[in-house]
Amino acid sequence: MTAIRVDDRATWDTFIDESPSGLLFHKWDYLHLTAKHTKSTLLPYAVYHGDEPICVFPLFCRRIHGINAVFSPPPLTVIPHLGCVMSRKFGEFKQSKKESLLGMAAKSVREEILNLSPNYLSIAFVPEFNDIRHYLWDRCDARVRYTYTINLERPLEEIWSNLHYKLRNKLKKAAKAGLRLEKSGDVSTLHRLISDRYRDPSLDIPPIKRDYLEDLVHAYPDRIGIYSLYDAQDETVAVVAAHEYKRFLLWMGTPRIETVHAGNEYLQWLLIERAQAEGYRTFENMGANNPDLVFFKSRFNPDLTMYFEIEKKDALGTVSEWAYLTFFKKLMTAADRV
Repeated sequence: MTAIRVDDRATWDTFIDESPSGLLFHKWDYLHLTAKHTKSTLLPYAVYHGDEPICVFPLFCRRIHGINAVFSPPPLTVIPHLGCVMSRKFGEFKQSKKESLLGMAAKSVREEILNLSPNYLSIAFVPEFNDIRHYLWDRCDARVRYTYTINLERPLEEIWSNLHYKLRNKLKKAAKAGLRLEKSGDVSTLHRLISDRYRDPSLDIPPIKRDYLEDLVHAYPDRIGIYSLYDAQDETVAVVAAHEYKRFLLWMGTPRIETVHAGNEYLQWLLIERAQAEGYRTFENMGANNPDLVFFKSRFNPDLTMYFEIEKKDALGTVSEWAYLTFFKKLMTAADRV
């Protein structure tokens, strides 16, 4: 079993489309735009078992001031899950075959990573990938992370009845206020409101770069939607960005806008309705790792879903991580002011 660099968009995207765990973040153009805007080198590997790819694994590498860093995904990209994507057939295998293939795939990717001699390694896996033992055996540190998901295969009435009763009251009131939902590809209001939030000196990271966000929306106009909620006076009540690919993923939202309406709550409910009507089976709502957001998001009674992040540092350790991320933050902040 060997890991081979992929250089063909169609081959890569077909694999992602067919895999149950492939996300929009894994798509070819998305990865290349991420590499461009993070000034990283993209290494799109596929691991083959004979003539058939068993998994793909996008890695990003960058060298700054003598520090080698390997990521999947790079920091400050608002990509929650990346790492490896297993083939469509993998889930059908018996456990013994799964473990054998995972072991060989992990070994192949590990050899490629070792060739890069990273001082710092960080990988965030998709929620469906829960066997990280090979990385633990390789003395990586692991963290459990969380995301919220709602099963949309249930009747909408059941989803509604499971909402917190105070939330249902807010939604009923908002439904009578004549609020209007619109979808567009215009990121200006979303990015302005997010940027205003990040001017808070207590937040030491910049928001996503506007030109990066615009490039992503332009590349995937049917897969990334900017949803805005307006009141009767055409004033903005709430704005979010969503990924619409396999699952409906509520990707980025703005801070609460001062208004008499429960805008954020009502917008999310409208998107749950929309996602179910369009046939999505899962609604994912990022933010479960933020203690400031969990009270709001948990009132929708979602499932708490785990995923894993692994990290490994060499002797440079914390210095490598600090130096890279500090430089990266400054770079992103400066670029966003241009």
